[in-house]
Amino acid sequence: MATENDDAALVLRTLAGDQAAFAQLVDRYHPEVYNLAVRSLRQSEDAEDVTQEAFLRAFRALHTFDTARPFGAWMYSITARLCIDFHRRRKVRPVSLTRPEEGTADEEREWDLPDPSVGPEEMFARGELAERLSALIDQLPPDYRIAILLRHAHDFSYEEIAKTLDTPLGTIKARIHRARGQLRGWLEGSELAPGSPGGEEAGEGGESEFEGDLPPSGRPPKKS
Repeated sequence: MATENDDAALVLRTLAGDQAAFAQLVDRYHPEVYNLAVRSLRQSEDAEDVTQEAFLRAFRALHTFDTARPFGAWMYSITARLCIDFHRRRKVRPVSLTRPEEGTADEEREWDLPDPSVGPEEMFARGELAERLSALIDQLPPDYRIAILLRHAHDFSYEEIAKTLDTPLGTIKARIHRARGQLRGWLEGSELAPGSPGGEEAGEGGESEFEGDLPPSGRPPKKS
């Protein structure tokens, strides 16, 4: 299994002129970098282009890499920025999060999902839940999706996500909180999930179910 020391050694060898060392880094991180790109962009050809560009940029900027940092996290940061740039080039309107709910933007929020025991039936149910959750994450608008993926698939801190996406920390926290609320609403059935009978497809810009101020629970607001 690769270690950070292994990666640092490969980086130093690359900087010394050993291009085969960089090829090893590509082989090591290509699957995860591609996975992040394809889940963000939802098109395999686009994801492959972004993956190739990510490694090209990494190679060109390798002299700036701090070998005390995990190389994988650096690659995910480069990939995430390229994915956001890709969406912007397509002129997709980003989800507006300029007015987060009071009391939520600067607070840590955990997944409010069932935590079954480890019995066989519960483990099977948990596996089904994980599969469904993964599919629903892919239906989130880009800004929500990339933040959730960095937080939960790649274990980025809120601060790291904010720096990677060049977005205010409070906005990142609100974005992840609202995305979790939307996912919870879909999972609990209080809102129709994308692709279900009567449910709308999630737009790339979030113009449908993500329009306006989404309640934190993911449920429609109560009528007064």
